[in-house]
Amino acid sequence: MHHKKQHKKNNPWIPAMVTILLFVLIGLEGHLLFAPHDTAPATKKETLETTQSAIDRTQDAQIASNFNQEVQPTSDLAQQINQQLEDNSFIGTALVVHDGQIILQKGFGYANFAKKQVNTPQSLFQIGSIQKALTASLILQQVQAGKLSLDETLDRFYPTIQESEKITIRQLLSMNSGLYQKEKPSLMMSDEAFLQFDIANAAMGTYGQFKYDAINYYILVGILEQLTGMSYQKSFNQTYIQKLQLFHTLSYNDFLHSKDRTVAYENVSGKDYGTEIADKPLVFKQEIGTGSIAMTTGDLYLFFSNFLSGNIIDKETVDSFWTSETLRKFAGGMYNYKNYIRAHGIEEGFEPNVYFSKDKQDAVILLTNQYPKNHSNTLLGKTIFDLLGSYEN
Repeated sequence: MHHKKQHKKNNPWIPAMVTILLFVLIGLEGHLLFAPHDTAPATKKETLETTQSAIDRTQDAQIASNFNQEVQPTSDLAQQINQQLEDNSFIGTALVVHDGQIILQKGFGYANFAKKQVNTPQSLFQIGSIQKALTASLILQQVQAGKLSLDETLDRFYPTIQESEKITIRQLLSMNSGLYQKEKPSLMMSDEAFLQFDIANAAMGTYGQFKYDAINYYILVGILEQLTGMSYQKSFNQTYIQKLQLFHTLSYNDFLHSKDRTVAYENVSGKDYGTEIADKPLVFKQEIGTGSIAMTTGDLYLFFSNFLSGNIIDKETVDSFWTSETLRKFAGGMYNYKNYIRAHGIEEGFEPNVYFSKDKQDAVILLTNQYPKNHSNTLLGKTIFDLLGSYEN
Protein backbone atom coordinates (compact mmCIF):
# COMPACT_ATOMS: atom_id res chain seq x y z
CA MET A 1 0.00 0.00 0.00
CA HIS A 2 1.35 3.34 -0.93
CA HIS A 3 0.85 6.19 1.53
CA LYS A 4 0.89 9.71 0.23
CA LYS A 5 3.56 11.83 1.79
CA GLN A 6 1.89 14.67 3.73
CA HIS A 7 3.38 18.14 3.31
CA LYS A 8 2.74 20.91 5.87
CA LYS A 9 1.09 23.85 4.24
CA ASN A 10 2.35 27.30 5.12
CA ASN A 11 -0.48 29.29 6.68
CA PRO A 12 -0.43 32.77 5.13
CA TRP A 13 -1.85 34.47 8.26
CA ILE A 14 1.05 33.51 10.55
CA PRO A 15 3.50 36.23 9.33
CA ALA A 16 0.74 38.79 9.64
CA MET A 17 0.00 37.75 13.23
CA VAL A 18 3.70 37.89 14.14
CA THR A 19 3.95 41.39 12.71
CA ILE A 20 0.89 42.53 14.66
CA LEU A 21 2.28 40.98 17.86
CA LEU A 22 5.58 42.82 17.37
CA PHE A 23 3.75 46.14 17.00
CA VAL A 24 1.75 45.42 20.17
CA LEU A 25 4.92 44.61 22.14
CA ILE A 26 6.70 47.72 20.88
CA GLY A 27 3.68 49.84 21.77
CA LEU A 28 3.50 48.31 25.23
CA GLU A 29 7.19 48.99 25.86
CA GLY A 30 6.77 52.60 24.80
CA HIS A 31 3.81 52.96 27.14
CA LEU A 32 5.78 51.55 30.06
CA LEU A 33 8.72 53.86 29.38
CA PHE A 34 6.91 57.12 28.79
CA ALA A 35 3.42 56.93 30.27
CA PRO A 36 2.70 57.94 33.89
CA HIS A 37 3.07 54.89 36.12
CA ASP A 38 -0.09 54.72 38.23
CA THR A 39 0.04 51.75 40.55
CA ALA A 40 -3.74 51.50 40.55
CA PRO A 41 -6.59 53.17 38.69
CA ALA A 42 -7.81 56.21 40.57
CA THR A 43 -11.31 56.10 41.93
CA LYS A 44 -13.66 59.00 41.32
CA LYS A 45 -13.22 60.10 44.95
CA GLU A 46 -9.42 59.97 44.73
CA THR A 47 -9.47 61.97 41.50
CA LEU A 48 -11.67 64.66 43.05
CA GLU A 49 -9.48 64.85 46.17
CA THR A 50 -6.30 65.10 44.11
CA THR A 51 -7.80 67.83 41.94
CA GLN A 52 -9.05 69.73 44.99
CA SER A 53 -5.68 69.55 46.74
CA ALA A 54 -3.98 71.13 43.73
CA ILE A 55 -6.33 74.12 43.50
CA ASP A 56 -4.59 77.50 43.71
CA ARG A 57 -1.11 76.04 44.02
CA THR A 58 1.54 77.48 41.76
CA GLN A 59 2.69 75.36 38.85
CA ASP A 60 5.96 74.52 40.57
CA ALA A 61 4.35 73.82 43.92
CA GLN A 62 2.16 71.10 42.42
CA ILE A 63 5.23 68.88 42.17
CA ALA A 64 6.88 68.74 45.58
CA SER A 65 9.97 67.10 44.11
CA ASN A 66 10.75 70.41 42.37
CA PHE A 67 11.78 71.70 45.77
CA ASN A 68 14.53 69.10 45.99
CA GLN A 69 16.22 70.46 42.91
CA GLU A 70 18.60 73.36 42.62
CA VAL A 71 17.37 76.26 40.51
CA GLN A 72 20.20 78.52 39.40
CA PRO A 73 19.40 82.16 38.63
CA THR A 74 18.91 82.77 34.92
CA SER A 75 16.79 85.93 34.66
CA ASP A 76 18.25 89.37 35.38
CA LEU A 77 16.05 89.60 38.50
CA ALA A 78 17.18 86.23 39.83
CA GLN A 79 20.83 87.08 39.18
CA GLN A 80 20.37 90.38 41.03
CA ILE A 81 18.88 88.53 44.01
CA ASN A 82 21.66 85.95 43.95
CA GLN A 83 24.23 88.73 44.01
CA GLN A 84 22.55 90.35 47.00
CA LEU A 85 22.67 87.08 48.90
CA GLU A 86 26.36 86.66 48.11
CA ASP A 87 27.17 90.29 48.95
CA ASN A 88 25.53 89.83 52.35
CA SER A 89 27.52 86.62 52.98
CA PHE A 90 24.27 84.71 53.47
CA ILE A 91 24.72 81.17 54.84
CA GLY A 92 21.82 78.78 54.40
CA THR A 93 19.29 77.95 51.70
CA ALA A 94 17.24 80.49 49.77
CA LEU A 95 14.01 79.96 47.84
CA VAL A 96 12.52 82.76 45.74
CA VAL A 97 9.23 82.43 43.86
CA HIS A 98 8.08 85.15 41.44
CA ASP A 99 4.84 85.11 39.44
CA GLY A 100 4.25 81.58 40.68
CA GLN A 101 7.56 80.24 39.40
CA ILE A 102 10.74 79.26 41.24
CA ILE A 103 13.40 81.67 39.99
CA LEU A 104 16.09 80.80 42.55
CA GLN A 105 16.56 77.84 44.84
CA LYS A 106 20.03 77.04 46.11
CA GLY A 107 22.28 76.70 49.09
CA PHE A 108 24.96 79.11 50.27
CA GLY A 109 27.85 78.14 52.51
CA TYR A 110 28.13 75.02 54.63
CA ALA A 111 25.56 72.84 56.37
CA ASN A 112 28.48 71.20 58.19
CA PHE A 113 31.73 73.13 58.00
CA ALA A 114 33.89 70.35 59.54
CA LYS A 115 32.68 67.83 56.95
CA LYS A 116 32.63 70.42 54.13
CA GLN A 117 28.99 69.51 53.50
CA VAL A 118 27.34 72.38 51.64
CA ASN A 119 23.81 73.71 52.04
CA THR A 120 21.34 72.55 49.38
CA PRO A 121 17.57 72.62 48.76
CA GLN A 122 17.42 69.35 50.73
CA SER A 123 19.07 70.88 53.82
CA LEU A 124 17.02 70.83 57.01
CA PHE A 125 16.95 73.82 59.35
CA GLN A 126 15.23 74.39 62.66
CA ILE A 127 12.36 76.82 62.01
CA GLY A 128 12.03 78.05 65.60
CA SER A 129 8.96 80.15 66.32
CA ILE A 130 7.49 79.69 62.85
CA GLN A 131 6.15 76.39 64.18
CA LYS A 132 3.60 78.52 66.03
CA ALA A 133 1.94 79.16 62.63
CA LEU A 134 1.48 75.43 62.14
CA THR A 135 0.12 75.07 65.68
CA ALA A 136 -2.27 78.01 65.20
CA SER A 137 -3.57 76.35 62.03
CA LEU A 138 -4.38 73.18 63.99
CA ILE A 139 -6.35 75.28 66.49
CA LEU A 140 -8.19 77.10 63.68
CA GLN A 141 -9.17 73.69 62.27
CA GLN A 142 -11.02 73.10 65.53
CA VAL A 143 -12.73 76.48 65.15
CA GLN A 144 -13.75 75.56 61.62
CA ALA A 145 -15.11 72.22 62.87
CA GLY A 146 -17.28 74.03 65.42
CA LYS A 147 -15.50 72.49 68.40
CA LEU A 148 -14.06 75.81 69.55
CA SER A 149 -14.80 79.52 69.28
CA LEU A 150 -12.21 82.27 68.94
CA ASP A 151 -14.03 84.22 71.65
CA GLU A 152 -14.34 81.27 74.02
CA THR A 153 -12.58 81.76 77.33
CA LEU A 154 -9.76 79.74 78.80
CA ASP A 155 -11.61 78.66 81.95
CA ARG A 156 -13.37 75.94 79.93
CA PHE A 157 -10.03 74.14 79.70
CA TYR A 158 -7.79 75.54 82.45
CA PRO A 159 -9.93 77.21 85.12
CA THR A 160 -7.04 77.44 87.61
CA ILE A 161 -5.00 79.82 85.43
CA GLN A 162 -5.27 83.36 86.75
CA GLU A 163 -8.00 85.39 85.01
CA SER A 164 -8.80 82.45 82.73
CA GLU A 165 -12.45 83.54 82.70
CA LYS A 166 -11.42 86.62 80.68
CA ILE A 167 -8.68 85.22 78.40
CA THR A 168 -9.97 84.21 74.97
CA ILE A 169 -8.60 81.81 72.36
CA ARG A 170 -8.14 84.81 70.08
CA GLN A 171 -5.95 86.48 72.69
CA LEU A 172 -3.81 83.37 73.11
CA LEU A 173 -3.28 83.13 69.33
CA SER A 174 -2.21 86.79 69.21
CA MET A 175 -0.34 86.74 72.55
CA ASN A 176 -2.56 89.45 73.98
CA SER A 177 -3.46 87.46 77.08
CA GLY A 178 -0.89 89.09 79.33
CA LEU A 179 0.37 85.67 80.45
CA TYR A 180 4.00 84.79 80.97
CA GLN A 181 5.86 81.69 82.20
CA LYS A 182 7.44 82.00 85.64
CA GLU A 183 9.88 79.11 85.32
CA LYS A 184 11.33 76.97 82.52
CA PRO A 185 12.04 73.23 82.83
CA SER A 186 15.62 72.36 83.75
CA LEU A 187 15.33 68.57 83.33
CA MET A 188 14.38 66.36 80.39
CA MET A 189 10.77 65.17 80.56
CA SER A 190 8.12 63.57 78.39
CA ASP A 191 6.10 65.85 76.12
CA GLU A 192 3.10 65.57 78.44
CA ALA A 193 5.22 66.37 81.50
CA PHE A 194 6.69 69.43 79.74
CA LEU A 195 3.19 70.70 79.00
CA GLN A 196 2.00 70.15 82.56
CA PHE A 197 5.07 71.93 83.94
CA ASP A 198 4.67 74.89 81.57
CA ILE A 199 0.96 75.38 82.20
CA ALA A 200 1.44 75.06 85.96
CA ASN A 201 3.91 77.95 85.72
CA ALA A 202 1.62 80.29 83.78
CA ALA A 203 1.25 83.66 85.52
CA MET A 204 -0.56 86.89 84.74
CA GLY A 205 1.31 90.10 84.06
CA THR A 206 -0.98 92.81 82.70
CA TYR A 207 -4.19 91.36 81.31
CA GLY A 208 -4.81 92.17 77.63
CA GLN A 209 -1.30 93.48 77.02
CA PHE A 210 0.78 92.02 74.20
CA LYS A 211 3.66 89.96 75.54
CA TYR A 212 5.53 87.55 73.28
CA ASP A 213 5.70 84.43 75.41
CA ALA A 214 5.50 80.79 74.36
CA ILE A 215 3.18 79.98 77.28
CA ASN A 216 0.25 81.12 75.13
CA TYR A 217 0.99 78.38 72.62
CA TYR A 218 1.77 75.71 75.22
CA ILE A 219 -1.75 76.32 76.50
CA LEU A 220 -3.11 76.09 72.94
CA VAL A 221 -1.34 72.74 72.52
CA GLY A 222 -3.00 71.53 75.71
CA ILE A 223 -6.40 72.72 74.44
CA LEU A 224 -5.82 70.96 71.11
CA GLU A 225 -5.05 67.69 72.89
CA GLN A 226 -8.23 67.99 74.98
CA LEU A 227 -10.37 68.64 71.90
CA THR A 228 -8.89 65.89 69.71
CA GLY A 229 -8.16 63.26 72.33
CA MET A 230 -4.74 62.69 70.79
CA SER A 231 -1.21 63.97 71.25
CA TYR A 232 -0.03 67.14 69.57
CA GLN A 233 2.46 65.14 67.51
CA LYS A 234 -0.26 62.86 66.17
CA SER A 235 -2.45 65.81 65.15
CA PHE A 236 0.58 67.45 63.57
CA ASN A 237 1.47 64.30 61.61
CA GLN A 238 -2.08 63.76 60.38
CA THR A 239 -2.40 67.27 58.94
CA TYR A 240 1.10 68.04 57.73
CA ILE A 241 2.87 64.74 57.07
CA GLN A 242 -0.01 62.54 55.92
CA LYS A 243 -2.41 65.03 54.31
CA LEU A 244 -0.01 67.65 52.93
CA GLN A 245 2.82 65.12 52.49
CA LEU A 246 5.48 67.38 53.96
CA PHE A 247 8.02 64.59 54.10
CA HIS A 248 10.92 67.01 54.69
CA THR A 249 9.47 68.15 58.03
CA LEU A 250 11.11 66.41 60.99
CA SER A 251 10.85 66.32 64.76
CA TYR A 252 13.96 67.35 66.67
CA ASN A 253 15.02 63.75 67.34
CA ASP A 254 14.66 62.81 63.68
CA PHE A 255 16.49 65.98 62.67
CA LEU A 256 19.51 65.02 64.78
CA HIS A 257 19.86 61.74 62.88
CA SER A 258 19.14 63.02 59.37
CA LYS A 259 21.89 63.11 56.75
CA ASP A 260 20.41 66.44 55.58
CA ARG A 261 20.57 68.19 58.95
CA THR A 262 22.48 71.42 59.31
CA VAL A 263 24.79 72.41 62.14
CA ALA A 264 24.38 75.87 63.69
CA TYR A 265 27.30 78.28 63.90
CA GLU A 266 28.19 81.66 65.31
CA ASN A 267 30.28 84.26 63.54
CA VAL A 268 33.21 85.17 65.81
CA SER A 269 35.19 88.38 65.22
CA GLY A 270 34.01 88.51 61.61
CA LYS A 271 34.89 84.88 60.92
CA ASP A 272 32.12 82.62 59.60
CA TYR A 273 31.73 79.23 61.32
CA GLY A 274 33.81 80.64 64.17
CA THR A 275 32.00 78.57 66.82
CA GLU A 276 29.86 75.49 66.39
CA ILE A 277 26.71 75.71 68.50
CA ALA A 278 26.16 72.41 70.28
CA ASP A 279 22.91 70.48 69.95
CA LYS A 280 20.61 71.22 72.89
CA PRO A 281 17.87 68.59 73.16
CA LEU A 282 16.45 70.06 76.39
CA VAL A 283 16.02 73.50 74.82
CA PHE A 284 14.29 72.22 71.70
CA LYS A 285 12.21 69.35 73.06
CA GLN A 286 10.45 71.52 75.63
CA GLU A 287 9.27 73.79 72.78
CA ILE A 288 6.20 71.65 72.06
CA GLY A 289 4.26 73.34 69.28
CA THR A 290 6.49 76.40 69.44
CA GLY A 291 9.93 75.54 68.07
CA SER A 292 10.97 71.90 67.87
CA ILE A 293 10.74 70.95 64.19
CA ALA A 294 13.03 71.22 61.19
CA MET A 295 11.98 71.88 57.60
CA THR A 296 13.41 72.50 54.16
CA THR A 297 12.68 75.74 52.32
CA GLY A 298 10.39 73.75 50.03
CA ASP A 299 8.26 72.24 52.80
CA LEU A 300 7.94 75.63 54.46
CA TYR A 301 6.80 77.11 51.14
CA LEU A 302 4.22 74.34 50.71
CA PHE A 303 2.82 74.96 54.20
CA PHE A 304 2.21 78.65 53.56
CA SER A 305 0.93 78.01 50.04
CA ASN A 306 -1.60 75.48 51.33
CA PHE A 307 -2.57 77.78 54.20
CA LEU A 308 -3.30 80.68 51.86
CA SER A 309 -5.07 78.39 49.38
CA GLY A 310 -7.59 77.25 51.99
CA ASN A 311 -6.34 73.66 51.94
CA ILE A 312 -5.72 73.65 55.71
CA ILE A 313 -8.41 76.08 56.94
CA ASP A 314 -11.16 77.67 54.89
CA LYS A 315 -11.03 81.37 54.01
CA GLU A 316 -14.05 82.20 56.18
CA THR A 317 -12.30 80.92 59.31
CA VAL A 318 -9.07 82.75 58.48
CA ASP A 319 -10.96 85.99 57.81
CA SER A 320 -12.75 85.69 61.16
CA PHE A 321 -9.33 85.71 62.80
CA TRP A 322 -7.45 88.11 60.51
CA THR A 323 -9.55 91.14 61.33
CA SER A 324 -8.41 94.72 60.72
CA GLU A 325 -7.16 94.74 64.32
CA THR A 326 -4.46 92.19 63.44
CA LEU A 327 -2.91 94.25 60.63
CA ARG A 328 0.85 94.69 61.07
CA LYS A 329 0.68 92.62 64.23
CA PHE A 330 1.52 89.09 65.37
CA ALA A 331 -1.47 86.87 64.71
CA GLY A 332 -1.46 83.09 64.65
CA GLY A 333 2.28 82.55 64.41
CA MET A 334 2.84 85.13 61.66
CA TYR A 335 2.61 88.85 61.06
CA ASN A 336 -0.40 89.96 59.04
CA TYR A 337 -0.09 92.76 56.46
CA LYS A 338 -2.55 94.00 53.86
CA ASN A 339 -1.32 91.93 50.92
CA TYR A 340 1.39 89.71 52.41
CA ILE A 341 2.41 87.81 55.51
CA ARG A 342 5.74 87.58 57.30
CA ALA A 343 7.05 84.89 59.62
CA HIS A 344 10.27 84.80 61.62
CA GLY A 345 12.09 82.79 64.25
CA ILE A 346 15.41 82.60 66.10
CA GLU A 347 16.65 79.56 67.97
CA GLU A 348 20.18 78.50 68.91
CA GLY A 349 21.92 79.81 65.78
CA PHE A 350 19.05 79.08 63.38
CA GLU A 351 16.95 81.85 61.84
CA PRO A 352 14.09 81.46 59.35
CA ASN A 353 12.65 84.44 57.46
CA VAL A 354 9.52 84.14 55.33
CA TYR A 355 7.79 86.76 53.15
CA PHE A 356 4.76 85.50 51.24
CA SER A 357 2.21 87.39 49.13
CA LYS A 358 -1.42 86.58 49.93
CA ASP A 359 -2.08 85.85 46.24
CA LYS A 360 0.71 83.24 46.46
CA GLN A 361 2.54 84.64 43.46
CA ASP A 362 5.66 85.88 45.24
CA ALA A 363 7.62 84.42 48.13
CA VAL A 364 11.04 84.69 49.75
CA ILE A 365 12.20 82.04 52.20
CA LEU A 366 15.63 82.31 53.81
CA LEU A 367 16.72 79.59 56.22
CA THR A 368 20.10 80.07 57.87
CA ASN A 369 22.27 78.04 60.21
CA GLN A 370 24.35 81.08 61.18
CA TYR A 371 22.13 83.78 62.64
CA PRO A 372 23.58 87.27 62.22
CA LYS A 373 22.82 89.11 65.44
CA ASN A 374 22.42 92.45 63.65
CA HIS A 375 19.13 91.16 62.14
CA SER A 376 20.54 91.67 58.66
CA ASN A 377 18.78 88.58 57.26
CA THR A 378 15.35 90.01 58.11
CA LEU A 379 16.22 93.19 56.23
CA LEU A 380 17.73 91.17 53.38
CA GLY A 381 14.58 89.09 53.02
CA LYS A 382 12.35 92.18 52.89
CA THR A 383 14.68 93.90 50.40
CA ILE A 384 14.48 90.89 48.08
CA PHE A 385 10.70 90.61 48.54
CA ASP A 386 10.25 94.27 47.56
CA LEU A 387 11.99 93.52 44.26
CA LEU A 388 9.21 91.08 43.40
CA GLY A 389 6.26 93.46 43.66
CA SER A 390 4.55 96.28 45.52
CA TYR A 391 3.79 95.23 49.08
CA GLU A 392 2.30 97.52 51.70
CA ASN A 393 3.53 97.56 55.28
